[in-house]
Amino acid sequence: MNKVTKNYTIGVDIGGTKMSAVLFDGAKVAADYLLATPKDNLEHFMIMLKALIEPLQDRANKDQAIIRGIGVGVAAELDYQENKILEAPNIPFLNGQKLPVNLAARLGVEVIKMENDAHCFLLAEMKLGAGKKFNNVLGVIIGTGIGGGWWLNNQIYLGSHGGVRGPGWSIVDYKAGLRLEEAYHKLAQNNPATLAEEAYRGDILAEKSYQEFGHYLGVTLANIVNIIDPELIIIGGGVVESSNLFISTTKKIMRQYIKHDETKKIRIVRGKLGVNAGAIGAALLVS
Repeated sequence: MNKVTKNYTIGVDIGGTKMSAVLFDGAKVAADYLLATPKDNLEHFMIMLKALIEPLQDRANKDQAIIRGIGVGVAAELDYQENKILEAPNIPFLNGQKLPVNLAARLGVEVIKMENDAHCFLLAEMKLGAGKKFNNVLGVIIGTGIGGGWWLNNQIYLGSHGGVRGPGWSIVDYKAGLRLEEAYHKLAQNNPATLAEEAYRGDILAEKSYQEFGHYLGVTLANIVNIIDPELIIIGGGVVESSNLFISTTKKIMRQYIKHDETKKIRIVRGKLGVNAGAIGAALLVS
């Protein structure tokens, strides 16, 4: 009797602070790996990205398994026609790069798919996590930046021109032209982890900063909910662990600004797949 060959996909999640990768068998993670995101130049970044993926390739070889392809989620706005990165706000040397082509040449892997990191998070949570029973869901990730996506009718909605943007692009101060992500960076002084530590220690200014962010996020989510009326909001990203510092303010502001009485009851839940959600979603890009 012939032995059945194992099939894996590799999923990579590239954030502004860290890069993670998983070896995925379609149902569970067989192995994972994590490295800091290089911030200096493209060549160093590509060397480290290869170093992130190679241990998972080695594990697949050890298991005598086939890797069907690699999916890459990146914190960036993408050109889906050209399959390139338009703007990666926290990794600017990736702007204009055709990352899948570059990576394929270095790794010798033919099938490499690329998607926005928040879309990967949402895809994973819809297929395997908190969104499995739903059809109309808003996903939000809060980490180095703020991303998101809208799941409708079994797919991520991209708009007529691929121009749909996440909640981080919402204007929260129209006089200053300040976007939610810019307000978040300003309040956190580009270091949300330190701000969270200070808030948990009882620092009044840090607590106030989180409440102000919670207010901005609440207004943003209320505006989105009033337009798309989702069944559920799933949040993820590095800041989710400290979401109790702002989420009650966010919910209070949402109830204040959401118009429809039933919609006011919308639930905000944490993703179920944890820190590997984005990488799992990237692995799912390879069908």
